[in-house]
Amino acid sequence: MVKRLMGCLFAVFFSGCATLSQQDCQRGDWFGLGVQDGRSGATSDRLNDHQKACSEYGVAVNDSQYFAGREQGIREYCRIDNAFEEGLQGHDYRHVCPPSIDGVFGRYHAAAYAVHKERAELDRIDNELSSKEISLGDNKLNDKDRARIRNDISHLRRNRDRARDDLYYHERQLNEFRHESQSYR
Repeated sequence: MVKRLMGCLFAVFFSGCATLSQQDCQRGDWFGLGVQDGRSGATSDRLNDHQKACSEYGVAVNDSQYFAGREQGIREYCRIDNAFEEGLQGHDYRHVCPPSIDGVFGRYHAAAYAVHKERAELDRIDNELSSKEISLGDNKLNDKDRARIRNDISHLRRNRDRARDDLYYHERQLNEFRHESQSYR
């Protein structure tokens, strides 16, 4: 996670926070860009980023075309099935859906996001556990270090059991919400 964040910060620093290239700005497909941003669940504030990027190249953004495209993209994004998909992929929900569906979309997204987080936590614990178990094979360890590692392994196994229980709970909840969502189709 830290590596991913650092990579993003590095990219932002060296791109000057530009969301669009000069070629993208000059192409001027504002409707298509709006659709793309809407499909990704971007907030309307994303337009400000595009305006800043294109102003560097002396290109003005067509707001009305952008918002018309974004509205179309948001309709595609705000499908109930997509709430589950976005959550399971670990994407944040920025409450961009219309009020008539925002609450349901948010609830379903949160359930799927919880499953994503629990799976990631279980993977993290399993990786750490595997690393500790491998380190026990080091012949250079003294008895005190071995005891500490065994204690760590015991603690990690208890955490893994809790994480599995939490994952099972969230997966059951997600399955119930998926079943419930059939009424929205």
